Amino acid sequence: MSPVWLGIGISGSLLVIFLVTETLLGRWDALLAGGEVNPFARVSTGILRDVRIAIVHCLLMGYVPAAFLYALRSGRRTVFLLQGALGCSPEECESLASSVRLSAPGLITSGLIGITLGFLTPYISLPLPESPWSPSTWDPEVVWHRILAPVLLVWLCWLAYAVVTVSSRMSRLAKRLDRIDLLDLSSLTPFTRLGLSNALLVVGVLSIFSLMLIETGLRGPMLLIGGPTLIVAALALLLPVRGVHQRIRQSKEAELRRINGAIATRRSVFENTEADHRRGELADLVAYRGLIEDVPEWPFTTSTYARLVLYMLIPAVSWGLGIFAEEIVGRALF
Repeated sequence: MSPVWLGIGISGSLLVIFLVTETLLGRWDALLAGGEVNPFARVSTGILRDVRIAIVHCLLMGYVPAAFLYALRSGRRTVFLLQGALGCSPEECESLASSVRLSAPGLITSGLIGITLGFLTPYISLPLPESPWSPSTWDPEVVWHRILAPVLLVWLCWLAYAVVTVSSRMSRLAKRLDRIDLLDLSSLTPFTRLGLSNALLVVGVLSIFSLMLIETGLRGPMLLIGGPTLIVAALALLLPVRGVHQRIRQSKEAELRRINGAIATRRSVFENTEADHRRGELADLVAYRGLIEDVPEWPFTTSTYARLVLYMLIPAVSWGLGIFAEEIVGRALF
């Protein structure tokens, strides 16, 4: 199944179930009667806050598993895109692609971390509930928070683990490259694309979660999720190309040693002759050395940095659109 349709199916199903249950329980009357709809208000009252948070949870519950699956498939697809650079047969590429997988101990450990974070989340949200894990204190909307939050945090930790593991695997794959053409690094772009793709997947989590920043009292969860998310996004970009970076640096050092040796040889010959072609050879070597020195050691271009900046702006744009949509809905309903 396509990760996109998987995410849409999960989020859509959860949202439909949520809306149906809210209707059957008559919660919309309470929302219209007591909800504070001004997104710039310091405190939200009524059930509007809980409804909004429940909707964001439903959206994330579809996005994160889809991103997890996409991260795994992207790593395997990158192997086939590197077939020419790796110089491997289709069978060898298939074997390498199948080796991009996650270990059971890693999934268990990251899952336990997610469960722990999920149970801690209510204790860092304002206002602090008196008994956050006592079902008798839960409104219908809060039930969604309490059930989905631990599951969501498990998937978030699995996504982080998948991104880091796949990226590290791709980094080690750089050791199998036949050679590095310092004057044409285009064959290495699959590594960079994988890094950007994984970074975008991670930033997408923060973009959806930023919709809850309309509410006050959520700085704690934002720091809990937002800080590590940005760190994982940076790792997602750098880890896949770390091995390539080392290969480029080694190739540059080897080529510069060869050029410097050739220049030293030509210089000694040049001092003992007046031939013009000797001068030309020496000038060509010096120019070539400058060309090699200018080769970037990271396979990044200007467009790579531009895309990364745009990705980091997505959460802010999402937050702004959320406020705008909230204002429109508020004016229409109230």
